[in-house]
Amino acid sequence: MDVAGTIAYLPLTAMVLGAIAGLVAGRFLTGRWLWALPVGLFAVALVLIVRLAMIPAGQEETAFGPFVWLTGGILPALFTVVMGTLGGRALRGRAERK
Repeated sequence: MDVAGTIAYLPLTAMVLGAIAGLVAGRFLTGRWLWALPVGLFAVALVLIVRLAMIPAGQEETAFGPFVWLTGGILPALFTVVMGTLGGRALRGRAERK
């Protein structure tokens, strides 16, 4: 797959997988375990941000990979995991009321 395909499909794939994982986590996990998925994604994003900050001058081309993974993979997945978790909690609340 070329670079254009990676940039186009990575955010879409990350959003779909993040939404599914968030729905499953919100539906079946409770308490502190519910925060495991967003906190894990946040930790990976923080590692990528630090890695981007540590790139020395003159080697900017090495920043392409971490930048693509951060903006195209981790951040969309983090956003949809949070939204999916809220949706999953709502589904769990409905199931418990019946």
